[in-house]
Amino acid sequence: MKCPNSWSNLARGTVAGFVMLSVAVAAAAEEPHPLLTWVKRHPQEKAAGKPSPKMGYETTYGYDPLRKTLIRYSGHNQGGGGEQNAEVWSYDLDADAWILKEPNDAPPGVCCGQQNVFDDALRKFIRFPSFSGSHGWQSPREIYLKDSSVWTYDLDANTWRAMRPCPEVWPSPLRGAAYDPELRVTVLHGGEGSGHGTVVYDLYANTWHEMKPAGGPQANLSQPGFTYDAVHRLFVLFGSQFHDDPRTWVYDLRKNQWRVLEVKEHPPADKSCPVLAADTRNGIVLCSVQGANGLETWVLDVAKPAWTRLKLPREPDPSGGRNRVLIYLPDRNLFVLENRTKDEQQILTFRYTEAPAPVPRLEIGHVQTGPNRAALLFNLPPGGPPLRDTVRYSVYRGQGDKPWTVNLAPRSTELAIPKGVTSAQFAERGLEPGKTYFYQVRTLDDKGNEVASSRLARTQPPGVNDLVVSVPNPRRAELRWKKPVALELPFFIIGDLRYHVERADVSVYSTLQATRIRGRYRQTSDLAVGRIKAIGPFRRLTEEPLKAPIAPQFVDETVDLASGQEEPAKPIAGRPLYRDQFDPQGKPYRYATYAYRVIAVNELGVESGPSPLVFTYPSAVQHVFSKEEAGGKTRLRWQPNREKSIQGYHVYRQDGRWDTDAIIRLTAKPIAATEFLDENAGEPTRRYEVVAVDALGQEGEPSQPVWSRREWARYYVPYVGPWHQ
Repeated sequence: MKCPNSWSNLARGTVAGFVMLSVAVAAAAEEPHPLLTWVKRHPQEKAAGKPSPKMGYETTYGYDPLRKTLIRYSGHNQGGGGEQNAEVWSYDLDADAWILKEPNDAPPGVCCGQQNVFDDALRKFIRFPSFSGSHGWQSPREIYLKDSSVWTYDLDANTWRAMRPCPEVWPSPLRGAAYDPELRVTVLHGGEGSGHGTVVYDLYANTWHEMKPAGGPQANLSQPGFTYDAVHRLFVLFGSQFHDDPRTWVYDLRKNQWRVLEVKEHPPADKSCPVLAADTRNGIVLCSVQGANGLETWVLDVAKPAWTRLKLPREPDPSGGRNRVLIYLPDRNLFVLENRTKDEQQILTFRYTEAPAPVPRLEIGHVQTGPNRAALLFNLPPGGPPLRDTVRYSVYRGQGDKPWTVNLAPRSTELAIPKGVTSAQFAERGLEPGKTYFYQVRTLDDKGNEVASSRLARTQPPGVNDLVVSVPNPRRAELRWKKPVALELPFFIIGDLRYHVERADVSVYSTLQATRIRGRYRQTSDLAVGRIKAIGPFRRLTEEPLKAPIAPQFVDETVDLASGQEEPAKPIAGRPLYRDQFDPQGKPYRYATYAYRVIAVNELGVESGPSPLVFTYPSAVQHVFSKEEAGGKTRLRWQPNREKSIQGYHVYRQDGRWDTDAIIRLTAKPIAATEFLDENAGEPTRRYEVVAVDALGQEGEPSQPVWSRREWARYYVPYVGPWHQ
């Protein structure tokens, strides 16, 4: 039977993967919406709630179906070409309500970042880098030290995390990116100045993969229209910002193969800036594209294959090339378009056609592993309309290192969950230690036909994401981390895990050597890292995995930070400065630098992906807020750093927007308090960053910058309190 593409405690052991459990059923009739019609939802002339924040263009979106909330990140300010911001807003489509999220930290602000994704299995918004540092109000040190190839944002926790995979691919701005919900990976292609071609990022394993397929679209396409058609299991690419290519490309990840769809007609292709999104309920791809006389709406049926221009009552208002973001909400059968016109930040919705009711689909609750066994648990969630008397399903399994290379074979067929039973179980023995197995559940109809398939779940444990490194003296590094929780259901407690610790030698530039930093900062030092130059190969420090059931920790007394900087042999990552941005006369960084990562191991002997890298200088200060006070004063507050060896904090102030404007340190010595009053802020716009200083005097990564008397403040008044970011 053909695998469907519908996206519509057994044994003592370790939980390896925990997928959000669901049965996809229509809980209620979908909201009425006219077909083949763009409907303006925001701004409304007589809005009952807060006014439009009127954010600028070049933004990006994700959608959390569990919270039924849109996530908006980055772009320019209300003035159009202002600073590249890192703001996160949530948007409730029904209530026409915006909320400005003020999280723990943030990646550097960007523009031209339209294509990022939402991983709906792990419920994380995935942010890839884009253009930073070219529109003002940004610190070059923040960009150099914090612009990881991947950051993730957790809407529920309101938390950003730099994933820092290593080695890493560096995605270019204006790339194409789309998420495969069955394989649970993201495919990227193109980007301005890109040379890497087609790549895959696996968030669960925190790992990049360069696919290197034969042929395919240009690697350096700027702003291609790109989406994933889950019904036909194909990534679709069309058009770009600066090229004229009439071809419609499709990419099959399982075959690692690009090919051209032979179509009779196509949307405008000459520098037309298309945006695509796939309707996973009806199996079509929608395209909003610039035509000769304004915007046009087209639809692609991959199966035929054929493009069709839709004749609509009215197209969205005209806007610029990078002013539109298109996304599909499968639970509502709606496309959502942000269209940033000259005067408005518009939100419009569109329904192509009525969709069939979603097919009931089981998801694997979790996978428990033992020395040679695995056990699956499926649950049926409470509520919703009644299901048929019996839910029937089959279980498939495959073995491999990457989800797209696994060939699934049936392990058990024609299983059933009787009516009234809320969970089911499947277990098997004979698994080979150290091998990763992938499982899938396929729901059957009354005739035994497979009508829906679950996401893949794996016997690989979730990774560590909370590593802290403290350096009390040059010969000692103290590591501690939290036992990883099941990523999809944070309240689920994982069984026994063991851990490997790995270390790499790192070479860095001091702020005295990085000319862009030294040109703005009035105080630079050989105790402040300016940029990571090179990361060497990782060496495993643990011969056997550590047993740490309660509070995992590790002490490394083989380091010698006092030995100073050395170049690592055969570096696997890093970003050396260009010659014109490096001062060879600048004093090198005083201490040697190391990077650590932790890998979890379950009872089947399967290793997790690597944790985010953590370095031997302090991490970024979290939860920084500012408050304007009378007399031109500004007060700051923040949370203490988690490292044990912090002696205090420095506060820096940006005195202006541009590279010619100074960034000055306001603290002569590190202060022990987690609050600071700037009595000389004045009335002009300022921005502040806070850094931690450890026992060796090393300055850590900058915090996200916070505003004082910000530009365009009137738009934020309804959304922030006295304390704000």
